[in-house]
Amino acid sequence: MTQSPATVAATLAAGRAHHAAGRLAEAEAAYRAVLGAVPGQPDALHLMGVIALQVGKPAIAVELIGQAIRGNPRAAGFQANLCAALRRLGRLEEAAEAGRRAVDLDPTLADGFHNLANALADLNRHAEAAEALKALLALRPQLTDQRLQRARCLILADRPADAVEELRALLAGSPRRADAYINMGVALKKLGRVTDAIAAYRTALEIAPADPGALNNLGTALQEEDRYEEAADCFRQAIAAKPDSGDAYVNLSLALRALGRVDEALEAARIGAARNPEQGEARTGLGFLLLLKGELADGFREYEWRTRMADFPSPKRHFSIPAWDGGDCAGRTILVHDEQGVGDAIQFIRYAPLLKARGARVVVECNTQLTRLLSSMPGVDAVIGRFTQPPPVDAYVSLLSLPHLLGTTLETVPAEVPYLFAEPELAARWGERLGPPRAFRVGLVWAGNPEFKDDRNRSPGLAAFWPLLTVPGVEVYALQKGNGRRDLETLTEPLPPGFTDLGPEIGNFADTAAAMRHLDLVISSCTGPTHLAGALGRPTWTVLPTACDWRWLDRGETTVWYPTMRLFRQERRGEWGLVVARVRAALEEAVRAHGTGGRP
Repeated sequence: MTQSPATVAATLAAGRAHHAAGRLAEAEAAYRAVLGAVPGQPDALHLMGVIALQVGKPAIAVELIGQAIRGNPRAAGFQANLCAALRRLGRLEEAAEAGRRAVDLDPTLADGFHNLANALADLNRHAEAAEALKALLALRPQLTDQRLQRARCLILADRPADAVEELRALLAGSPRRADAYINMGVALKKLGRVTDAIAAYRTALEIAPADPGALNNLGTALQEEDRYEEAADCFRQAIAAKPDSGDAYVNLSLALRALGRVDEALEAARIGAARNPEQGEARTGLGFLLLLKGELADGFREYEWRTRMADFPSPKRHFSIPAWDGGDCAGRTILVHDEQGVGDAIQFIRYAPLLKARGARVVVECNTQLTRLLSSMPGVDAVIGRFTQPPPVDAYVSLLSLPHLLGTTLETVPAEVPYLFAEPELAARWGERLGPPRAFRVGLVWAGNPEFKDDRNRSPGLAAFWPLLTVPGVEVYALQKGNGRRDLETLTEPLPPGFTDLGPEIGNFADTAAAMRHLDLVISSCTGPTHLAGALGRPTWTVLPTACDWRWLDRGETTVWYPTMRLFRQERRGEWGLVVARVRAALEEAVRAHGTGGRP
């Protein structure tokens, strides 16, 4: 029997009342009755879809709400709930489109902005999500969770200053929210205000003692201030509060590694990697420590996870050709590309001839600073600058993946030097520039690339090396390039007469190699030129921080990578005086030996 419009409206209203009270079965029965009387009734279809979404059936919800929209395409609420259902299905682009339609149809619809923001955040379109949440908060300024959500989006959108303002507004009305203080710490740390970030994390812990997130974040901030013992204690507390936390073990391993407690760091890293087996940071950290201990086969295998790290320092590479997997490469052209710093490229270019020996044609793509230097290397068929269009190739591989793919162990490191060579004509010109030797010639490099995240610990600076400039019988030639040259502008006393600055005359690493050809010794921090000197087979002394890079292992005065290199290790973190004193004593001895025909 046909029902009157009034009866249908009453049935729909009854369904809404049941729905609001949580009586979903009764609500669904009422909506079905409406649809029985008026097939395709949009409101009933929409509300049936909402129930489907509530009971975990988003596919059915999308179908029902879609039918409702076909009946009433201008209903903003329908579009808002379609957005939520599509998001639940992982159809994020469609969800965002539905959410955008909802707020376009009704700019006062709070649910529309909320659902749109969620979809945009899932798409990592954090700046757009923050704007949607701004509109929502303009409509509902009393909302607190959404204000926190907006602050998080602003942080992820690299707008930490705006996040701080949003969090201050939140805390003005809700001063006991630990999660707000944690996010405040994250934003402040991004702004470089590490001390303020530490204070924010401590406030969070006053509100929520033993919160593992706050403890982890506090520990990482303390590391920024080189307070590694305190940081390690925070990570241990985080582990105590949440024993299954892989992140806390990973962070603990980093702190212990910085303290030079390598064995303890390795134990923590193993647990962290076991708890987070798919996390690039965990697996790479384990690989680093295995390499540091000399377990190269296992270490290089784990180190293959480095490109999955969120802050992997090299631009992500995308090739349409397959990656070389270590198989037969005879008759194939392999593109070998560098990654990370120039020092890594210089160290690992030694593997290119091994591919050549397997029958491959080897094309090397590298930093343009190195193209001229590497072009003369035996076993390399062509060298091109990074991102230059390569010739036709069959496969690609990263230089730093070759040790793993070729099964390197401590016993099989290809360590024959020299494997790089100065150009004869260029070396002759530099010989004329330096003139006949009048004393023991030392090349000096005191700083690396400041963009390297641990550069402040590995680069002593010119002031720390000052005692080396006054050794009798020594001429010092500065090979320093880059930001480290600023040290020359801030000197408080004049340079000694035996000091010559070659930096302005060095155009690229081919020049550096040619200049090194005429030096008796190169003394350097852990940076590109020390690798170059080692690759050239020049006598080289490298000064290392307490927490040195994995390639130098965790002990010893020599390195398997460069037979002509001697290592001088820091005894206490940040203390370069004792290291340089040992280097000076060794230099004085080298000068005496040089006078009698010996070598450094």
